[in-house]
Formats: sequence, C-alpha cells, structure tokens
Amino acid sequence: MRNLSFLLQRFGFILLFLLLEGIAVFLVFRRSNFQKVAFLNSTNEITGEVYSYYSGFREYFYLKKQNEMLSEENVRLYSLIQQSWRNFDAQPKGIDSAYQQVFTYSPCRVINNSLDKTQNFFTIDAGANQGIHAGMGIISPAGIAGVVKGVSPNFAVCMSVLNTNFPVSVQLRKSKDAGTLAWDGKSPVFSKVVGIPNHVNLQLGDTLETSGLKSRIFPEGIMVGFVAGFTVDPDDGSYLVLIRLSTSFTALRQVYAIDYKYEAEQKQLEDSLAVDIAPVNHD
Repeated sequence: MRNLSFLLQRFGFILLFLLLEGIAVFLVFRRSNFQKVAFLNSTNEITGEVYSYYSGFREYFYLKKQNEMLSEENVRLYSLIQQSWRNFDAQPKGIDSAYQQVFTYSPCRVINNSLDKTQNFFTIDAGANQGIHAGMGIISPAGIAGVVKGVSPNFAVCMSVLNTNFPVSVQLRKSKDAGTLAWDGKSPVFSKVVGIPNHVNLQLGDTLETSGLKSRIFPEGIMVGFVAGFTVDPDDGSYLVLIRLSTSFTALRQVYAIDYKYEAEQKQLEDSLAVDIAPVNHD
C-alpha cells in the first residue's frame, strides 16, 4: 500500500495526463468520422504489416517442407517423361505392359561443392543407405550436373561437369547430331563441345542435350546448354562449340540421382564382347 501511494505521488500527474489524453482522443474519434476513418486506416495498415511479417516468418520455417514436397513432385514428373521408359515388346499391347521404367530418380542436396579447380567435385547428402551407388548420373532442375564416384552409408562424392575428366556424349536437339562435352577448366558458366561435323546448320542459341550414346549415366534429352559461339577445327574440320551451361554450378543445391535399371546387364554384355560403341552422327 505504501508503494502504491509512493507511485501515485511520484507519477500521479503523468497518469492523470494520460487518462485525460485518452478520453480526449476517444471523444475526437467518436464525434469525427474523418478522424475515425483515418485512425482505422492507420490501424489496418499496421495490422497488415504485422501479418505480412508474421506470414514471411512462418514461410521461412516452412521452406524445408515445401522444398521436400517440390522435390517429390519433380521426381514424379521426371519419372513420367518419355526418356525414362522403354518399349521391350515387339508388338506393343499398351503402355502398361509394353513399356517399363528404366530410369528412376532420387532427390538429394549438395552440401559441398568446388568450383575453382580443373577437376571439381561436389558432395550430396545421400549414400548407400538411400540407394545411391557409383556411376549414377546427377542432374539439377536445369540440366546435367555430374556423376557419382564414391559413396559412404549416408553421403556420396560426385564428379562435376566442371571437371576436365568428365566427357559425355551430347547432341543438338534440332538435328540429333552428336558431339562430346569437354570442359576446358576455365569458366564455371561455359564449356566446349567437340566433334559435331561442320556441315550441320549450327546457330547461336541452339540447344544441346544428352544423347544417351556411349553412356549408361544419363537418358537422352537431359538439358546441357546453349550454343554461345563456334568455330571450325582446322585439324579435322569439325566444329569447336562454346556453350553456356544450363546448370548454375555456383548455385547448385537441389539435385537428383538417376538410376539406370539395366546398367549391369548392358555393361556385362558389352564387356563380354569388348564392345566400344562410338557416338553416332545422324545426317
């Protein structure tokens, strides 16, 4: 009681002023429609800002779940593309019986990535326990990214496309003429393609994609990049093509591991016959 009396003596005038100020404001807004509308508009604006920040705060913490859902949806869509299926029936009886899915996709994330070497690698957060094994192709939502080289129970190290030891057969989407992707160890944005014959009608902006030839890593039709320039190699007369890679390796995060169901069978047959199939150019 003594403390309350002390507070009233010390802050009584301030409390009385605040009380009277509150009554005055109430009377002003009660009698003046203009002031009432202005007050409500200000209140609504403040409330809207609060809700906006709260919504953004919630969305931040739901990003992981949303990314997981998006990855699962992308896997489903990848599984539906034509290149993931193959017809094993000489007389098709319908897609359910005649076609089998030969490529499956598993979502994972890049947790370490090098860009400044001539032989770059990246690490993903999935390994043998998640069905990852050496030789699986890795793609980003925008195109090819690399190939798995080694695995542990829960992680895998992948050779990046930005590696001078990473050749893969590619083709022009419009004509199916094939060449070989060969990174020169310089830019993380550009690479080179060699071996496309110079009779092809090559133009700036043409799309290059995986050919599916001489490789069990990628199905045909996965994006690689776009023609940014080209010259003719004086040694063999083929094109030397500069391409802008479709995958942004400086922002490589969400990726997908590709498993080829018949890899072992195909490899066993080719190895038993010592077969070395070269890429084929389609005239």
